[in-house]
Amino acid sequence: MKFHHVAVFVSDTDRALVLWRDVLGFSVVADRTIPDTDAGDQSRMSQNLLDDIFKVQNATSRMVLLQSEEGALIELQQPSVPEIRRTPPESLQYGHTGIHEVAFLVDDIDGWFEKIRNAGYETQTDYVWKWGVTGKSFLFYDDDGNMIQFNWQPDNSVPAWRS
Repeated sequence: MKFHHVAVFVSDTDRALVLWRDVLGFSVVADRTIPDTDAGDQSRMSQNLLDDIFKVQNATSRMVLLQSEEGALIELQQPSVPEIRRTPPESLQYGHTGIHEVAFLVDDIDGWFEKIRNAGYETQTDYVWKWGVTGKSFLFYDDDGNMIQFNWQPDNSVPAWRS
């Protein structure tokens, strides 16, 4: 099995693009409102299918697909029907079920740490910490409180603590 993408639901797509596109360097692959009924036979998402997925009638969402230079895919979703509601911050932290962080392997972890902090994003700690035996890491929050982790290994390998 090969990983394909992760969807991040956001309250403001344009604000989220500042992070993903402008700060992190992802390129926009697609930016559309779904269902894309104007696409006719080329539509990827019918109204019936989106209604079934979202469990509401007349579902609509802005969907932006982004790709990193290395090929990582991130899907941003901002539903308008149903209206998006921000997850309470305490429910985004560890100790709750669900996916709470998206992690990337990066070069120059210290440079990324400074770039993220200089862009105004809150980091979970005020420092880059040891990760595994030889690596380093830090976590930060997007504007909706979603956690993003950056990891570094000297040889871009899997962390040494893996059995």
